[in-house]
Parts: sequence; C-alpha cells; structure tokens
Amino acid sequence: MNYSLLSCLLLAAACGGSDANLDLSSRDPRCLSACLEPMPAHEGIGAVCDTASRAQCLDECEVRIAGVPTVCQSCLLEHADLSPPGRVSDNGCDGTTCTITSDLGTCTYPSSDQASYLACLAKTDPRREVACIAYYRPVGECTTSCP
Repeated sequence: MNYSLLSCLLLAAACGGSDANLDLSSRDPRCLSACLEPMPAHEGIGAVCDTASRAQCLDECEVRIAGVPTVCQSCLLEHADLSPPGRVSDNGCDGTTCTITSDLGTCTYPSSDQASYLACLAKTDPRREVACIAYYRPVGECTTSCP
C-alpha cells in the first residue's frame, strides 16, 4: 500500500468535506457503521455529530479503504469511531449526592433521584449538534493485513 498516497487522499477528503445533502444510499456499509454514531439514550440530552462531520468521516473512510483487499479494509476500519468532543464525567457519589461535570458546567443531584439526574444531564450535556472527529486505527497496525 502506498501510505503517502493514502495520506494525501485523506488530507484532500478532510479539506474538501461536503456539508451538503448527505446521501447515504451509495455509501459503503462499513463506513456507515463507522461514521454514524447512535443517538443518545435520553431525549434532549447529549451532543450529536453534525452533518458536515458525518460527511467528512464517510469521505475519509471511503478513501481509506479504496482499492485495498477486504481483509485490509476490515483492519483499517477496526475500532473506527466518530465521537462528539467533550464527554461528560460522572464524578461519583458521596452516599447522598452525586456530581456530573462537563465543559458546560457542574451539577449535583440526590443520588436516588432519577429525575434530578436527568435534569443534571440536560444542564451539563444538552442536545446539540457539534463538530466531531473521526478516529481510525493507525495504518501501521495493519501492515500484516495490507499489501
């Protein structure tokens, strides 16, 4: 595999990512799996990747696996992930209260109150679209699978 060519193609895809209509019908199913993260579990809570990020991930993924054998493609996409930045941290409980922290703030709630927990999540991690970054397995880890 020509790794410098792959790097150039990935850079070109990253710079030219389209945020226009995201047509999924012609996309490789393995890239769809790698680039379309599931919706958060609770309504109104949790960041989701914006359309431009998903399109860029799909473009990068398809360039990454173009023209290489299936076993190499599988290796290159193993552990691929498209994730929103700034995860929420559960700081734990002290027996009666618990604390959640994120880039947007900190919230404390009674440890046995599910409604308060969800209210804290909504405060520290509201539903919003954000720019996401795709993470792929390093190409060097696939040297035995890729020519």
